[in-house]
Amino acid sequence: MRFIPVIILMLTTCFATALHADEFSDFATEVVDFSGSFGPSPYDEPNAILGKPATQCQNIPGPWGGGIFHVKLVEPAYNVDLGGNKVITSIYPTESITVKFDHKVVDYPGNLYGEDLIVFGNSFFVGTGDYVNDTTDLRQYMLTTGVFSEPVTVSVSQDGITWHEFTSGPFTDDYYPTQACVWDPNLFDQTGNGWTDEEMDFTKPVDPDLSAADFEYISTYAAIQLYDGSGGGTAFDLQDLTSYSDLEVDEETGYRWIQYIKLSSNYQGEIDAVSDVTACGDPTHPYPLGDINEDCSVDLKDFALMAQNWLVCTYDCD
Repeated sequence: MRFIPVIILMLTTCFATALHADEFSDFATEVVDFSGSFGPSPYDEPNAILGKPATQCQNIPGPWGGGIFHVKLVEPAYNVDLGGNKVITSIYPTESITVKFDHKVVDYPGNLYGEDLIVFGNSFFVGTGDYVNDTTDLRQYMLTTGVFSEPVTVSVSQDGITWHEFTSGPFTDDYYPTQACVWDPNLFDQTGNGWTDEEMDFTKPVDPDLSAADFEYISTYAAIQLYDGSGGGTAFDLQDLTSYSDLEVDEETGYRWIQYIKLSSNYQGEIDAVSDVTACGDPTHPYPLGDINEDCSVDLKDFALMAQNWLVCTYDCD
């Protein structure tokens, strides 16, 4: 059956192309500059900003509940992770940290909601009731009004020299608090702890049309549902820059781009991570070879499209 080798070839090219995407990190990979002494330990390490957001932290018992816990809408990242690594950095007035991606973050038109990058802090939704921990039923823990935030200003650059600031916001360490992992109410009913090891998507922005009012007087679990699989964070659209037209266009992709992020605060804000919004078909996540319908998967749907047009010719077909 001759079509079997064709399918194998299509699946092989899918796997090979997926490796190309793995050459790049979806998160900031390098601290290139910083100024300040930052917070007291363990909030004094600029490199804590690199990589993905914290998913689990540990702390001595205290007002937050302590022990080991998952980072969630109502219990933010703090202290250290399970390996003892510092997870967030405090930025005070006059202080700043500059990080770099290992690739160009482009203003890709296919990005969800038009957003291009996400910055994660340790803000949290204000709730009512006892202090939360991993055994709290998030269907019963209700949000009240707003988030506890400490706004951090974000500036971007192509070369680390010329900067473009989001002067009118958005500001990070604000909306939307991080939700690190999936919480399963059925699992909670069975075990008294609904946390899974499945991470939310840290490269998917929350719908920017959701307002503070959408999160008032609803359960934490209902708020998680509004995130629609996103891990939260404050998302930024490069086109919101007043100096957007000053950004050079990448000759290879045809999109405007940045590669450096500078974080500063007029308050005392915390930063956990910085990510690139990803989309199927973007420059660092290209469509696999053989992906005829461009859904980032080479499967029988693509084979069916190929079969429908097998030996079809529309021009100069001698």
